[in-house]
Amino acid sequence: MNREEFLTQLQDVLQTEKVLSFDTKLQELEEWDSLGAMATMAFLDKKCGVKTIYKDFAFFKTVEDIAKKAGI
Repeated sequence: MNREEFLTQLQDVLQTEKVLSFDTKLQELEEWDSLGAMATMAFLDKKCGVKTIYKDFAFFKTVEDIAKKAGI
């Protein structure tokens, strides 16, 4: 998966209409809540093969942080 595909898929996972960029601050997204974090955990596991724990999400401030964890 390339970086643009990652953004598109993450936007679908979060069910947001806002177009995401790697600079998007997660706290500014209405959809970034516990359910959004859980959906992102499942996405990272299924699509990227990356296991995360809920505590990892305390360190995610931007979409770029999630991409780095995914190796994108």
